[in-house]
Amino acid sequence: MILGFDIICLSLILLCAVLALCIRDLMGSVIVFGAYSFLMCVVWACNGAIDVAFTEATVGAGVGTVFLVSTIYSTTRMDTFKKNRLLKQLFMFVVVCVVGALLLKTVTDLPQWGDANSPANTHLSSYYIENSIDQTHVPNVVTSVLADYRGFDTMFETCVVFVAFIGIFALLRIRKSKSKKAATNQPTTELTLPPHQEVDSLIIKTASHLMVPFMQLFALYVVAHGHYSPGGGFQGGVILGASLILLAVSYNFKKALSILSEKKIILLVSLGVLIYAGIGVICFFLGGNFLDYSVLHKILPATDPIMARSHAMLGVEIGVALTVMVSMYGIYLSLSSNGRFDKGL
Repeated sequence: MILGFDIICLSLILLCAVLALCIRDLMGSVIVFGAYSFLMCVVWACNGAIDVAFTEATVGAGVGTVFLVSTIYSTTRMDTFKKNRLLKQLFMFVVVCVVGALLLKTVTDLPQWGDANSPANTHLSSYYIENSIDQTHVPNVVTSVLADYRGFDTMFETCVVFVAFIGIFALLRIRKSKSKKAATNQPTTELTLPPHQEVDSLIIKTASHLMVPFMQLFALYVVAHGHYSPGGGFQGGVILGASLILLAVSYNFKKALSILSEKKIILLVSLGVLIYAGIGVICFFLGGNFLDYSVLHKILPATDPIMARSHAMLGVEIGVALTVMVSMYGIYLSLSSNGRFDKGL
């Protein structure tokens, strides 16, 4: 029964991948990509990787789809045909086949599926599973691994999100005067989307006002309860960012900027990284290693070294959530306005 379900999921994933490559209408391709991400979410959930499935649902099938739609709004919807495209596609196909063959060759050096004697199972996994509760008081082993044992990795992953936002912001940010002139001179063709017309819908506004508080409460629960259940700062931050995006889409771009202005976005996205790194610096000055949370019991009242690690993980998760939330919202504003921050989707 399980094998049959896996075969169905794999077949649907391959079908979505092929359709996404074949559809010339980019909007249709984005919709197929959303279905692809949802199917991957189901696959991860069936394999017991609930945290990964949670991330795939919020990012891949969630805000990722919104980002692609925003990009299409600022560019073009149809895939245009260019001369000599067949030769380029043939060359790219050969490159992909060669790289894929090399990757498949390296698979033979990996441990067998489910091998109990593999390095991951004999050294790392067993240590985390046996000592996580005693050393961190965190039942969710995934959270203790990501936020404590591998705190450096998670900190730099947060920096990757920060750099992604800064990169998109820097590449698309242009002077309003130049952008207005370019927008005036740009002809409208059948390949471009028609100008966006703001619709003042009472139903949409009311529905968004009803949904957003519950989304944000659930996001805060995901951040705070990531110690005990699937979730954490990244997933909670994406949901918080999605709630702000929902408000922006329901109203207009002016409303979106009133929620978080351009300057506030830059400050807050930096503050999240600063919170994470700052906790590590505090540990360093208290006589421990960088991100060695156990030394924080010296300044945290009524805590021992073990509880200090648990509390510090919540602190870094808050920093991650802040950076991710503001980055998601800032990326949406940049893509939907084509970097102008004056009007957009």
